[in-house]
Amino acid sequence: MTETRKVRIFWGVIVVLTLGAAGFAVAPYLYLDPGLSRVELNPSFSPHYPLLLVHIWCSFLALVIGWLQFLPGLRKRRTDIHRLAGRIYLGLVAVGGVTGLTVGMFATSYVRQMSFLTLGLLWLFTGWKGYQKARLGRFDDHRAWMVRNYALTLVAASARLLTPFCILIYLAGHGAHSAAAVVKQVLEINIWVGLAANLVIAEWMILIKKGS
Repeated sequence: MTETRKVRIFWGVIVVLTLGAAGFAVAPYLYLDPGLSRVELNPSFSPHYPLLLVHIWCSFLALVIGWLQFLPGLRKRRTDIHRLAGRIYLGLVAVGGVTGLTVGMFATSYVRQMSFLTLGLLWLFTGWKGYQKARLGRFDDHRAWMVRNYALTLVAASARLLTPFCILIYLAGHGAHSAAAVVKQVLEINIWVGLAANLVIAEWMILIKKGS
């Protein structure tokens, strides 16, 4: 098996796992039923669920189309499609980021509240930097910022993929408890873990590109 084929298989597996995790995350919201929400809703804030839906679907669509901007052939031969995909993607990031900040403010857990707010601010900031660098014609910097931004788009999926490992680490350090208690503890920090892991991988990819 050639090295190129191995790389394609590796990325194919990553794409399937990521889309599977993202699909699992959005599945309860297909029915538009607040009772199925995995996020605890604030009854005193009536727009909470509609804003949550906007955030979730914008984030999911950004994840689905975001990879198009990294296709070398599309970027070189069809710059018009590359720009259109990029604008749609950044529009979804803008709407998803703003609604995410609003929804994050009403998270019942302070730890999760801060993780959502940090993620939302970084998502908006990196998206703005990517757009700004493209407007200035600094395309190497543009690509680096878009890699960081897409890494943040993938946090919701990677956080779920990393949850089993977080559970194993918790059990190794704290011993067995009820399943509900363990999951509750892990869900407090899985966004932070996904955020840290994705940013490390993004910076590694940027350094590899600079060194090539």
